[in-house]
Amino acid sequence: MKPIWIVDDDQSIRFVLEKALEKAGLPVRSFSNIRDVQTALSDDAPQVLVSDIRMPGGSGIELLQELKRTQPGLPVIIMTAYSDLDSAVSAFQSGAFEYLSKPFDLEKAVDLIQRAVDESLREQGGEEARIDAPELLGQAPAMQDVFRAIGRLSPSQVTVLITGESGTGKELVAQALHRHSPRANGPFVAINTAAIPRDLLESELFGHERGAFTGAQTSRRGRFEQAEGGTLFLDEIGDMP
Repeated sequence: MKPIWIVDDDQSIRFVLEKALEKAGLPVRSFSNIRDVQTALSDDAPQVLVSDIRMPGGSGIELLQELKRTQPGLPVIIMTAYSDLDSAVSAFQSGAFEYLSKPFDLEKAVDLIQRAVDESLREQGGEEARIDAPELLGQAPAMQDVFRAIGRLSPSQVTVLITGESGTGKELVAQALHRHSPRANGPFVAINTAAIPRDLLESELFGHERGAFTGAQTSRRGRFEQAEGGTLFLDEIGDMP
């Protein structure tokens, strides 16, 4: 089996992962910057690569994109202290195997890396893959499922239904879908449909011309027209009158 490569400018992260992986019986090699990784790739390749997302001299996303062009079957795990939606979506859109937020649970990190190794060995058809490998490779925290869904859905033109309790961040997910879509340069228009009276809802959504009804002194563009070329987020549709 080839070694796991760890890429991080933080020496303490490299040291901790090195020791944990060696204890798990996995070969490991560390790099402090992307330039050294690129040089090493000309002569060798890892079984799995674990890279920080932001480092001096380059980003883990750029390295991931380069590897997906040259070694598409290589599992790449992106880790970062910047645990934000955009970073996670960018990682999954670029083809990351998984996304690991710092600070991480060391045991879970090693298990994740082992799963990536198992997947890599299976892809290669090797007999080294562990027999007791977890069957659900996609098992991950719920938010990682959300990140993957955003990465998968954002390039499309389909209508997306976002469900969840109040305050769980549905509008943040909608904004992330917009930012990572081909419509990112267009407007993002959000409307709380539950706050609009029934009699005004049609006019609010579709607009009206001057004189269309009593009190319509001017023409008004509806929210659908305002969102042309971008994204329309209809919030609280379950309570829409």
